[in-house]
Amino acid sequence: MLTKPEIEKFILEDLKKILLNKPIYKYADFDTGIDNILLEKTLKFSHPSIFNDPFDCNEKLLKVVTPKIELQRLFEQVKLKVPVEFHKELWKNMNDPEKVEEFNKSEKDKSLISCFSELNDEVLMWSHYAEKHTGICIGFNFPHSYEDKFILCPIKYVPKLEPLDGECSLSRVILYWLTTKSERWTYEKEIRAITKSTLNTEYEILKYEEKFIKEVIFGCNVKNEKINETILKIKNSKLNIDNIQFKQMIIDNETFLLKERIIKTSAPLAHE
Repeated sequence: MLTKPEIEKFILEDLKKILLNKPIYKYADFDTGIDNILLEKTLKFSHPSIFNDPFDCNEKLLKVVTPKIELQRLFEQVKLKVPVEFHKELWKNMNDPEKVEEFNKSEKDKSLISCFSELNDEVLMWSHYAEKHTGICIGFNFPHSYEDKFILCPIKYVPKLEPLDGECSLSRVILYWLTTKSERWTYEKEIRAITKSTLNTEYEILKYEEKFIKEVIFGCNVKNEKINETILKIKNSKLNIDNIQFKQMIIDNETFLLKERIIKTSAPLAHE
């Protein structure tokens, strides 16, 4: 079982990692990346139930072990606030795994997530989330806690899920749960922006300030003509590009890796 101090340590390490203020990257298909994320300055936050990993935030995998003495103490506190006829039903629910799972699901349903990565050159990320290298990747420098919009948390990749200490606060348990995935996904180096749902829908669109945009990176399969047209489109928009660096991923001829090249926006790329 993961103890309360261990859970607190994990969360503190996550916070320290985010406070290093390194860029985080959003992979997207071309039109969504340019028109919605970049020019409209919006991010889509989705409910975990529609993610591509069926184990991600699955309430059936969240097991919180509350010591009997702690459960009894909690019950004694709660029962003072409710009529006597509810005492037995309350105690029954607190010991019923299905009721606990139902409560966990209700907590998850309040959370919406937008996914980023620490990396901008991961081949599989470009393949899976950026239209097979024909999309884009946008780099941001968001603060750990962005006003009342969202908080950033890195994902922890583990070989198996351990029960969590029920003495830890509920908010800590939920946060640990929302930021833990199978080690099979380690290559993604995921950073999550987490917000609370206000509309009770599968997703919400949130606005952000353009000052947090740091990089716009085109996939290695994007044609030069399209890059030139897009940069001109961005220049003609209301977006201030003075602090944005434009790049393109290219294939490294000596490895199975990608490398980046800087695009000088003052001169167009040669047409292919």
